[in-house]
Amino acid sequence: MTGLAASTSRRSPSRRLFASAFSPRGAFVACLLAALTFLIVLPVLALVIGSFLPTPPRALAIDWSGLTLANYREILGEGNVLALLRVTLAAAVIGTAGALVIGASLAWLAIRTDVPGRSLLENVAILPMFVPPLVGAFAWDILASPKSGIINIALRSLGLDAALNIYSFGGIGFVFAIYYAPYVHLFVAAALRNIDPVHEEAAWMSGASRWRCLWQITLPLVLPALLSSGLLVFVLLIELFAIPAILGEPGNLHFMSVRIWEMVGFTPPKVNQASALGVLMLLITVTLVLIQYRVLGKRSFVTVSGKGLRPDLLALGTARWPLACLGFGYILFVVLMPYAALLFIALRKNLFYATLGALADTRQLSLDQFALAFSDPVVRGSFLNSLLVSLGTVTVGSLLYFTIAYVVQRTNLKGRRALDLIAILPIAIPGLIIGLGYLWTWISLPFGIYGTLWIIILAYVSQFSPQGVRAISGSLVQIDPELEESSRLCGAGLAYTLRRIVVPLAWPGILSAMILLLILSFRELATALFLYTSTTQVFSLTMFDFWLRGSTNLVAVMALVQTLVLALLVLLARRIRRERTQIFT
Repeated sequence: MTGLAASTSRRSPSRRLFASAFSPRGAFVACLLAALTFLIVLPVLALVIGSFLPTPPRALAIDWSGLTLANYREILGEGNVLALLRVTLAAAVIGTAGALVIGASLAWLAIRTDVPGRSLLENVAILPMFVPPLVGAFAWDILASPKSGIINIALRSLGLDAALNIYSFGGIGFVFAIYYAPYVHLFVAAALRNIDPVHEEAAWMSGASRWRCLWQITLPLVLPALLSSGLLVFVLLIELFAIPAILGEPGNLHFMSVRIWEMVGFTPPKVNQASALGVLMLLITVTLVLIQYRVLGKRSFVTVSGKGLRPDLLALGTARWPLACLGFGYILFVVLMPYAALLFIALRKNLFYATLGALADTRQLSLDQFALAFSDPVVRGSFLNSLLVSLGTVTVGSLLYFTIAYVVQRTNLKGRRALDLIAILPIAIPGLIIGLGYLWTWISLPFGIYGTLWIIILAYVSQFSPQGVRAISGSLVQIDPELEESSRLCGAGLAYTLRRIVVPLAWPGILSAMILLLILSFRELATALFLYTSTTQVFSLTMFDFWLRGSTNLVAVMALVQTLVLALLVLLARRIRRERTQIFT
């Protein structure tokens, strides 16, 4: 009897493992893992497999004996891959450097100095984040193209020979920097708030000046924020499509993302070679993300001591007002001026102007382009498609992201770490690569979703999973587990506890994720480039298509409409969040 008991005891761990794997909870986690694998991992695998095939795979009928390196040899043998890589990386370096300088400077002014209006400056410094890169590229092409740019026409009319060239490395890097500086601002501003003032006070007591303290104490303490935001911006700029497509090609500057689109979209299509180039691009972004984790993971940057002290503001003296004017002037320059240019072009009857007098001719102003845009069935159809895609992405994504975040943060189920890892994987995968991977996957799978809005919705859900899961997880970790335990002790089930306890308390994070999904999905371009048809074209793609055709007036009208919709969505969501917060508090 004792031996039998010992034998049973020895087998119990494996039996418990088997039972947990096939229990309802284990099956639920397995279903989530299968869903994420299908949404995220499978398209990347399809892209990788396609890069080694001579022809596209059809209905899963892959000829494994036909695997070849010919696609890689072809793209490497063309001799322009290194040129593409050099241009892409160089522009990304310039843009990242500019974003670091701009974002960190604005954060320092708003958080650590006595500059007038610093609270307002902190809020408006993130406004460029809400400007879609496609719209920003359109606006700066209108403003600073070498021949017809409004700024250059004004300079020539004033007798100045200096001309801005937005199609150059410096021009593209400038546009990169101004629209991605808010990412740096958010990281650095948070770090500056959390700095323990003891470090700076010790330096001042030792006789260090305020400026020396800034360079030798404050700057090293915010170094992790600078490193993480800089690497994030660098990865985002490498994979960016909209700005290089609008501003790079006229200046004969060719980027990897644009080249992938050209290889698939132009005759003769080279989809397998495009997949090989996409894999190379994917390797670069994944490597950079791994470097970020490795660099930050090995260093200690403890700056928060828990004393609850606020650092003293740096007195700028006579420089207060000039720096305030510089900061607010920059915001006006990068936000209001581009939209003023778009409005000006949208109201023009024709685009032929060469002097300031022609620009100021009010007889050329008209609302005809607005009427034409709103009556165009292609514009109306793509606008409706974008709304449907955005709503579908929010609905499917919010449910999936909340489920993943809850399993990861509030349970001890086996496999939850794998869920978290797969969910954040798309942060290293360019949207263009996700779209190309979905193209391969749904051509191969006989489900009939290709050619519908659902394939775009699923691609968006997979692409934006890192942002959605992180936004919801941030609210879940702030909820005391004892609240849920108390609910269960009172006899409430999981569904009741989620509905009455967890969701109301986590509502700010859930709504933030929904707002983010609405904005990102309505403005996204690169992911849908390979997935749309004539009946599923979204609004951003229609703008890009009209730009390629030279319909600048219509593009300006559509850009203004897109921005207005995004602004209304944000304001509506903020109002709903405020009302719900008041109800639950």
